[in-house]
Amino acid sequence: MTPAELAVLAVLRPNLPLTSTQVQQAARLTAARARNALSQLESRGLIMASRPRGRYRITPRGRAALITKSR
Repeated sequence: MTPAELAVLAVLRPNLPLTSTQVQQAARLTAARARNALSQLESRGLIMASRPRGRYRITPRGRAALITKSR
């Protein structure tokens, strides 16, 4: 897992979906790095898109990965 992906997982919450711009700002990433990280994490099932469209939240699997990688 890349540092950008870890940063994205760290700012997402299960009950507070964020837009990609909010994720980018909170994780202090460039737009391209944030988009890439969101895409990779979503493809692995660690985050999911939610309503309203364009918002993301962490999945239980993503929380487990974050805890494991943070140790």
